[in-house]
Parts: sequence; structure tokens; C-alpha cells
Amino acid sequence: MYSNEIRKQAIDLHARGTPVTEICSRLQIGRSTLYLWLQQADPNHPKTIPRNEYLEKTELERLRVENRIFRTCGCTPSSTLQEKLAAINQYKEQFSVYRLCKTLDVLKSTYYHHALRSPEKTQIQLMDEQLRPLINEIFEKSMRTFGARRIRIKLREKGFVTSEKRINRLMKEMSLNAIGPKPMLNSANDRQYKYYPNKLKGKFLTDAPNKVWVSDITYIKVEEGFVYLCVVIDLYSRKVIAYKVSKNINTELVRKTFLKAFESRGHPERVTFHSDQGTQYTSYVFRTLLRSKGVTLSYSRPGTPHDNAVAESFFASIKKEVFRKYFYPTKKAVVKAVDEYVKFYNDYRPHQRLGYLTPNKVEDEYYSQNKTMAISI
Repeated sequence: MYSNEIRKQAIDLHARGTPVTEICSRLQIGRSTLYLWLQQADPNHPKTIPRNEYLEKTELERLRVENRIFRTCGCTPSSTLQEKLAAINQYKEQFSVYRLCKTLDVLKSTYYHHALRSPEKTQIQLMDEQLRPLINEIFEKSMRTFGARRIRIKLREKGFVTSEKRINRLMKEMSLNAIGPKPMLNSANDRQYKYYPNKLKGKFLTDAPNKVWVSDITYIKVEEGFVYLCVVIDLYSRKVIAYKVSKNINTELVRKTFLKAFESRGHPERVTFHSDQGTQYTSYVFRTLLRSKGVTLSYSRPGTPHDNAVAESFFASIKKEVFRKYFYPTKKAVVKAVDEYVKFYNDYRPHQRLGYLTPNKVEDEYYSQNKTMAISI
């Protein structure tokens, strides 16, 4: 049993943004125990799924497929080989040959030998049988990310020369599907013209808040696809002054995020707003809005993400410290995670570029020296 003092300490550490791994190690408690305490402390706290639980969910889905196979074909791993081969051949259109063989404990080479054997077995069939286990081995070693092109390269290293078309066919037969591509964020490359100026020109230091804001968009994988995070950061303090999460990546997302920043900072004058040349930022609606507020527009050069390095740096941090550690199944869970991380980032996380001060501390010192009240989110 854990004391109430340890429980309170764990909840307080999590509220201050301490990583779950560090909390569990420091207090010698399990992850499941910590998540239970957090849920009991705040019933509205969205449930985050640790990676091991996410993998367990995937494993559960695999077991469900296997149960459907058992119910449909009426065979089990203890059935005779002939019964299992007949079942695989009968239901190979409904389930993949790979999954049927795996479930019924039949070697794929055994099935293909019985299914394809003939007095005049072709060289292609023999080579296919030889390639299948090699393709599967390379695919698994790649953490299920390699497609036919990369698998072809690895096969060539093993001394097997074959075509991508053939590898694609064999992968399809074995139900080997590489992890899908990341969503494409609309960029200047979608257009035939690129004319917007870069007024920031790599100068990432300013002498006061509200002189230069930078903005960007990234995506987060959820159970039903992706959600999109837009941020606005003050270049002076590196403070995240506004952020929005949306299921849609469009001009409305960046418009709402900018207006949130503009309102929270008290309608500052002569702000320069810098972003990439994504179509959300270069749209007529958004450019007209910024000009109506007296904001100067600045855009990164096409194909040069380092022109917006400050926003890219923030996204690298939140992905490393949050989104690569846990899976968030819904938009609501992502919003909660971003809320917690931005508070941690602005008020607790030391920033190397700021001399290991926090963004809020930097702004507090600036306004204190200039005898001006700071405006926070």
C-alpha cells in the first residue's frame, strides 16, 4: 500500500509537468498505479494510453481476427494438416493466407507447396517460396515500415535480385502493409508561384516582446486519423502565446490562433508575423486580416524549414517529450496534453537559448525592468 503522502506527491509532480517515467522511478510506483491516481483525482482527465497498452490493444485486435477464423473455418491448430490446408484454400479470399497460416499453425511454405505443386512447377513459383520468408524477415526488422523499394535493396544485399512489382505482389499475399505516409501539409510547393518576402532573414533575436511572432502547424496521430496543432510564439521570450487544435488544417485554424494571440497580448502595434508559405498562411483571407491589424507579414523561403527554426524547435520538444511517449486516442485528449505541456513549457521548462530561464521568467524580468505589466495567456 502507498501512503497518501506519496500519492499526493505523484499527482503534484505530474501537474508540474514531470515525465511519467521520472515520477515512477523516483517514487518507485507503477505506471498503472499513477494513471489510476490521476483518474481518481480528476475524473475529467482524458485517459492517455502508454505505448505498452497501445500495443496490447493491437494484440487484442489480432486475437479477435484469429477467433473469427476459428469460428468460420471450424479448424484448430490441432486439426489434421489436410483439414487445415483445405480450410486455408477455402477462406483465403476472406482472410489473408498469411493470417490463416499463422492462426492454424501451418508454415506458409507448406501451404504453397501443397497448393501450387504440380509436375511442372515453374521457376517463378520456386523463387516466390524462397523470397517470402526473406521479405517477411526484412519487413519485420524495419519495424513494418519498409516498402517494396527498400526491401528490394536489402534483398540485393543478400544476393537476391528481383523487381519491386514482384515484391509488392508477395507483400500483398502476406498482408504486409507498410505504415502509411504522414499527412501532407499544404505548402508553397502546391503552387506555381512563390513571391512572399522573408523579412525575418534568420534573425531570431529581438529586444522586446511583441515585435516578432512566429507560427507553424504540425499534426498528431489519433485513433481516427490526425488532428492539427497551430501555435504562435513570441520570438523575444520563446513563449507560446496562443495555440489551437483542430481536426481540419485550413485558414480558419491559423486565423483563430492569431486572433487568440492578438487578444491575449492586448492588440500590440507593429508586430511582424512570420510563418512558412503554407496555403493556410498565404490565403487572401489571412493576409487581409493581418494587414487590417497593422501586422507586417514575413514568410520563410520555400523548402527552407530552418527559416522558421523557433517554431520547429518547439514542435520537436513537444513531440519528443509528449507525443512520442503516449498515444492520445481523441482530439480532447490531445487538447488536454497540449494545455499541460504549454503551461510546463512557458513556466517551468528551462530554455537553453534564454540562459536556462523560462519564457515567463524572461518576460517578467523585461517588464519589471521597464516598469510595465506583463500580459500573459
